[in-house]
Amino acid sequence: MKACKTDTAIVHINAYYQQNRQVIEVTDNGPGFGNLDNVMTPFYTTKKDGSGVGLPLCAEIVRNHGGQFSVANQQEGGAMITMSWPLRNI
Repeated sequence: MKACKTDTAIVHINAYYQQNRQVIEVTDNGPGFGNLDNVMTPFYTTKKDGSGVGLPLCAEIVRNHGGQFSVANQQEGGAMITMSWPLRNI
């Protein structure tokens, strides 16, 4: 994790079902998103070697499958990405 300011980067991935939706939450202990207003803007990056396509691409894929994608900063610090989409019978 490039943005983590501690010696130990911790990433949690939680997957669960809620109201006929599959949900995946990814959280970390970094400083959070520096600019939430632009975090989903394609090609926007605050990193010297970044491209700014990762989160917008993930969001597009999730939405194309009928899902929702959100980003936020946690109150206790760190970032949170939440993805959810409807369960489908196969």
